[in-house]
Amino acid sequence: MDTLSASVVITARNRREETLRAVASSLCQDFRELEVLVFDDASDDGTSRALTETTPRIRLFALTERKGYIVNRNRGFREAKGDIVFSLDDDAYFSRPDIVARIMTIFENDPSVGAVAIPFIEPLNVRSLSSLRSPFRAKAGDELQGYVGCAHALRKELALQLGGYRAYFVHQGEERDLCLRLLDAGYRIVYADCAHIVHTVSPRREAMRVDFYGARNLILFDWLNLPWPNLIVRLIWDPVAMLRYRFTWRAVPGRLRAIGAGFIEAARRYRERKPVSPQTYARYRRLPGHGPEEWNGPAPAPCKAPE
Repeated sequence: MDTLSASVVITARNRREETLRAVASSLCQDFRELEVLVFDDASDDGTSRALTETTPRIRLFALTERKGYIVNRNRGFREAKGDIVFSLDDDAYFSRPDIVARIMTIFENDPSVGAVAIPFIEPLNVRSLSSLRSPFRAKAGDELQGYVGCAHALRKELALQLGGYRAYFVHQGEERDLCLRLLDAGYRIVYADCAHIVHTVSPRREAMRVDFYGARNLILFDWLNLPWPNLIVRLIWDPVAMLRYRFTWRAVPGRLRAIGAGFIEAARRYRERKPVSPQTYARYRRLPGHGPEEWNGPAPAPCKAPE
C-alpha cells in the first residue's frame, strides 16, 4: 500500500470570515502530512491580512489581479506538494478532524480511484439553474459519474496529466468536464464514508452569473466531450431542458443569451473537441451524480485546530 501526502487548496474571494473558518477546519485535520494552500483572488475585504495575522501555518498566495477560481485551482495542482489535492470552497468547512485521513485511505488502498466525492450538506439549500441534476441517491462506496467542486479530492498527477480544468469555462461545470475525461482515462470516482463537509452557500454568490455560465457551459461540455450520435441529441435536448426549467417568460431572454454564448464558444473551440468513447459516455450516463445529502436541524460545527 502506497503512503500518500495531501494538500488542501482553498480559493477565496471577499469572504474573509468564511475563509478563516475553512482554513481552521483544514488545519484541524488529523493527518500525518498535510499542507494548506489559500489563493486569495484579489480580495478587497482584508482576507489576506487576516490570514497572515491568524494562520501562519498556511501557504498564502495573495493575488493582486483577479484570476477566477478555476485558474487558481489549476495553479493549486501545480503548487501543491501533496499527492492528493482536496479542494475546499471558501464558504465550506470540514466538520470533523478525521475526514482527510479516511479519504486518504481510499486512495492508498485502490489505485484505480482517481477522485473521491465527499459527503456534504447545504443548510441554506440554495440551488440554481446550474444544478440540473437528479436527487442524490448514492451511498458510501458507490461509483459516481462525478463530484461537486466544494467537496472532493483528486490525484494531483492525474489532474495534471489530463490538463486540469479548462479555464475558459470561467464559472460552473468545469468539474463535470474533468470528471468525464477522468472516467475516459480508465479511473473511477467513488463516494466516501466519512463525516460531512458543510457548504454554507454564501449569500454573496452572483446568482445571474452562476445561471449564465451553468447554461453556457452545458452546451460547451456537450460539444467538447460527447460522441456521435449522442452529441446531436444533447445539443437539441439540453437547450430545451434549460428553457423549461422553472419556466417564466421573464427568464427566457437571459437563458437564450447563455445558450447562444455556449454555441459561440463551442464554435471557437471546435479544434479542441476530443469526444470520449461511446462506452465511457454510456457508463457516465448510468452512474449516479454527486449532490448534497438531506439534512434536518442545525449544521455541524466546524472542526477547529488545537490551540
